[in-house]
Amino acid sequence: MFDFSEATIQGIAIHRVGSKARENEFTLAKGLTQIHDADLLDLLKNFFLSPFKQPEFYSFSHESELTMNEVYSYSQRYFDDTNTLFEQSVNIAKHLHQSSSHQNIKDGELYVVGLKDCVIEGELVDALGLFKSETKDTFIKVFEQTNGFEVEKHQGINIRKLDKGCLVFNTEKDFGFKVVAIDNTNKNDEARFWKELFLRIKPREDDFYQTSGYINLCKDFVKDVLYQDSKVDRTEQVTLLNKTRDYFSKTDVFDQQEFEEQIIHKPEVVEQFREYKDAYQAELGCNLKDSFTISIDAAKQAKKIFKSVIKLDKNFHLYIHGGRDRVERGFDHDKGLNFYKLFFDAEG
Repeated sequence: MFDFSEATIQGIAIHRVGSKARENEFTLAKGLTQIHDADLLDLLKNFFLSPFKQPEFYSFSHESELTMNEVYSYSQRYFDDTNTLFEQSVNIAKHLHQSSSHQNIKDGELYVVGLKDCVIEGELVDALGLFKSETKDTFIKVFEQTNGFEVEKHQGINIRKLDKGCLVFNTEKDFGFKVVAIDNTNKNDEARFWKELFLRIKPREDDFYQTSGYINLCKDFVKDVLYQDSKVDRTEQVTLLNKTRDYFSKTDVFDQQEFEEQIIHKPEVVEQFREYKDAYQAELGCNLKDSFTISIDAAKQAKKIFKSVIKLDKNFHLYIHGGRDRVERGFDHDKGLNFYKLFFDAEG
């Protein structure tokens, strides 16, 4: 978990970086931005740090040598000498501009921020923050005049929505530092530059990674395999998702054999699951272990991902939270329609 309550901003450098492919604006500042207003600093701290909620860690990487990763190298130089914040911010801005080669990449302000006293997983560390604001919102300003009120329209940045961000924590340097990163504006392939081309980070294969990976594996297995299998009805699929959610919520250590025996049961479905897992790992290039400690933070995702609902045409939603033996599915030949029969003790 993160604790930024005592974190302080030590310095900020702001540059404007656009798409190199479209020869958009690229403007470097002359020095650090001086901010003396304590309230403004608190506002900026919240703008920069509040989006980081999940401890989904990455590390810098490079196919040849870690020190050849530009952002890793510039971050290391900053941590070695925090007085070089502006110098490293210029290096980072130039690297971002060089990485912004796709024409759909938007112009925006790059903030390079020195941070002190961040707590991650119980460890007190300093950090280097890299943030980019691209989206401009329209807002109005109302002010009083002699004869009443006037209204003006302005363009500005929504302080409740950070477009792109990265925090480099000064810990585990030899393994590529601990890094968290977000990109809230671009979900398509051409915009993966923030994590893949600019930062060049890879997920850390920790407990959060393993738990999150298995949750997504199970969700996709039901969608891609069981949903297409006419022998496995929808109530059984939903029940499997519910049991998977409960397993991750109530179990401390994941064990694949135990999971297969307790949750999946059927030998033929277990075999399908194993085959799907192998193909899933090969396609995504991930490595899901057979045993690991379940991450509480990642397990919370299961409640959002696994939907216990069966949609019937456009008329009904059937929510199933358990009691698979109390639901029957059939077909009415006279009406030519499918039906579900529900058994219960009492109405709520």
